[in-house]
Amino acid sequence: MSSQAPRPAPQEEWVPRRREHGGLRQVRRTKDQKWVFKGQEKDEEVKLVVRKHPWFLLRPALPAAGVLMLFFVVSALFIRLPAFAPVWGLLDIVLALCFLFALGYFLWRDFLNWWVNIDIITNKRIIACRGFLEPERKVIPLDKVMQVSTVQESLLSVLLKYGNVYIYLTGGRHILEHVPKPVEIRDVVNGVHQEFKATKPVEKLPTLDDPEMQALIARLGKKEKEPKLPNADERYAQGNSLERTHRPLRRFGGPLRIPAEVTYAPDEQTVMYIQRSKWLLVARLIVPALLLLTTLVLTFILPSFALLTILAALVLLVIIGLIIVNYVDDVFILTNRRIIDIERKFIFLVEVRVEAEYKNIRDIKTRISNLLMNLLDVGNIYIETPGSNPDINMTLVDHPYFIVDKINQIKDFKDRVARIKSKNERQDELVKWFTSVASVLEKKMVSRGVPNLQTMDLWTAASMAAEMGMKVVPIGEDDSYPNIEPGRIVSQDPLPGTLMAVGASSSDDKPEIHVVLSKRS
Repeated sequence: MSSQAPRPAPQEEWVPRRREHGGLRQVRRTKDQKWVFKGQEKDEEVKLVVRKHPWFLLRPALPAAGVLMLFFVVSALFIRLPAFAPVWGLLDIVLALCFLFALGYFLWRDFLNWWVNIDIITNKRIIACRGFLEPERKVIPLDKVMQVSTVQESLLSVLLKYGNVYIYLTGGRHILEHVPKPVEIRDVVNGVHQEFKATKPVEKLPTLDDPEMQALIARLGKKEKEPKLPNADERYAQGNSLERTHRPLRRFGGPLRIPAEVTYAPDEQTVMYIQRSKWLLVARLIVPALLLLTTLVLTFILPSFALLTILAALVLLVIIGLIIVNYVDDVFILTNRRIIDIERKFIFLVEVRVEAEYKNIRDIKTRISNLLMNLLDVGNIYIETPGSNPDINMTLVDHPYFIVDKINQIKDFKDRVARIKSKNERQDELVKWFTSVASVLEKKMVSRGVPNLQTMDLWTAASMAAEMGMKVVPIGEDDSYPNIEPGRIVSQDPLPGTLMAVGASSSDDKPEIHVVLSKRS
């Protein structure tokens, strides 16, 4: 019989499973309609599962659909022209085989890839799953995410609601290509990213009984007040009060008053809206305005062509309106956290934007190309960011040097606020530490220390010590003090003011003060 002790069984979570990642069914729904996947952590929650838009399955399925249609056509001819039945029958067999081959190729080559190539967005990470026979899995922690943007490049992508979602990371980027509802996906990623970065709830501190100690800690832990930037949304707020919002209050689309699709962080606000130069609008309107004036003049000179000139004038008015709306909707937003370049395409159908956080700005350059731009105080501002992060180009804006100064001020302001926040956080830690220590000392130690029992009689000293949770123990007499009447305390141990542990309910466990009494020789 072996004398060796039995080996403990390894924990189940550390035992590898067969085909842990990959497979046809990488995610599934539970009975309570929650997404789960293999390798999911206990406190991890799936927020969204993303696949490519089903529209992109249509083109690969066309060969199989075409062969199927030919099969039905030949079957109809087989019924209508029975004289050629052998030919139609042979064609039906050939087309049936071709259909099965095309369908199998579509399912294996395209549908299977569409099904297994997914992106899983959780409250902790983004998981990109690719491939079936040779599965690949890329995990992106949320702390690497810098910013998220969307692109819808065509009118078809707007109508079918698909596009690309760009997730900019530290040292790279991850692209969700041709996904449905890209704006909603972007908002989900931004939401989980903000939740991930949110601070933990403040721990409740113990209450101190000593008001002096409490006031001292409060004075030492006093926080520095954070400065405030101007809020550019005050002019767009309804009424006289500005409610806290999570997006810019400025509207787009002219009379349509479309809200911006920008989601602000809880502590984010609009500092400045920047429009391109009004001279750019003037330059764009010169030709249409001259043509409109020409059509109006021709309407009176050539009344026989009045219908054509009036129609042309209406078209030019629409063009002028579109130019003005496009100019008004081309906006740069400076917030206290980032710079946002908003451009609306197809008037009101889609909003495209590029963002850059101040901490990612590597360099800001200003360029005025010619003398006329210098006289009009118009120039270009180029904001460069490192790596694959997008750059922002503010072309043809008024007062470029003033804007650059404001960007640098906001950037420095953000750094200053960050330093103040860091200092206040350290203050919170010190307050937490000192309060915890003082709370323990209040429970374990006498706040006033050992009382001064000198020259007291034994009975009076014992009463004072009892009130403070201590007891007096006489250990001897001393005749070296002839001027002091007998029975008075001439020395004590511990000395007055010494802190001693208090809290024992039993009289035998109370702190002792050893005293020496006087006597006559």
